Order: sequence, then structure tokens, then C-alpha cells
Amino acid sequence: MSSIQQLQGTLSQLSGQLAAAEQSGSMEEVGAIAGQLGQLQTALQSAQSGLTSEASESARQELVNCRMLLHGMMNAVEAIQARAAEQYRQVLGENKAAFEQLADAAKQSGYPEAYQYRQIFQQMAEVSQQLRQLDGSMLDMGYQMERGAQTGGSLNGAVPIEETTMDTHDGWTI
Repeated sequence: MSSIQQLQGTLSQLSGQLAAAEQSGSMEEVGAIAGQLGQLQTALQSAQSGLTSEASESARQELVNCRMLLHGMMNAVEAIQARAAEQYRQVLGENKAAFEQLADAAKQSGYPEAYQYRQIFQQMAEVSQQLRQLDGSMLDMGYQMERGAQTGGSLNGAVPIEETTMDTHDGWTI
């Protein structure tokens, strides 16, 4: 099993956990998900360093599948964030401005439910940031794989002049 397939399997598992958290409203798993996403960034970097110019089309497709999973996870995170923000506003009502002026300990003891929703919102913001970073890294990796396939050389090599194509249209060179 390739490192990208392993990454895809882990993402699929995390996506399922995130979807379950979204459905149940239970956020205990979110911290664990955030930790595992951090580990995925390391795994992705490791997979990227092991790429060769012979990276197969299936490996590139696996990377596309990973990015699709990430985008689904981004949507779930956005939904959880929106729900947490709405519940936060409902719990506080007109006390929202006063709540936001309180010290952290006073927020937690005076309005524990609102504090919890605020924490969930912040955790989801962190998870969203991690997902965007992973997506960017995967996009870069896919680009490097494509460049490697085109050049037939190293993944960091430039495209030789003789491999570039020119298209003409009505005498104009594009």
C-alpha cells in the first residue's frame, strides 16, 4: 500500500469521525481529530519526499481523492462552526456583549454552555486551518507529481525547451 493510500485511508477515517461529530453534536472527538491532522501533515511530507518522477497516474488520482475528502471535511467543519456560533448566540442572547468582556474564568463559570460553544467554534477554526494547510500541501504535491511526469526527470526539474508545445491560430503563436 502506498503512502498516499495510507493517507487516504486515515483521511477517510477522520472524515467519518468528523461527520459523526457533526451529526451527534458531540465534540469530544474534535481534539483528537485536530491532533491526527497534524500528524497527517508530517506523513504527507514524508510521502512527498519519497516521490519519484515515475509517480503513477493512480498515485495522482489517489491524491485527488484525498483532496476531495479534505473538501468534504472542510464543509463539515464549516457546518459545525455555524451551528456552534448559532447556539452561542442563542444561549447568550442580549448578554453576548457582556459575556465577551469577561475574563476567561468568569466566562467559563458564569456561562458554561456559551463557553463550551465558543470553545467548539475555536477548535473548528483550528481544524479548518489544518485542513487548508493539508489541501495546499496536497495541491503542491500533485503539481510536483505532474511536473515529474511531464519532464521524465526529477520532480524539481524544469521542462526542457524541446518538450514545450506551441499552438498556432491564424498565424499567431501562442
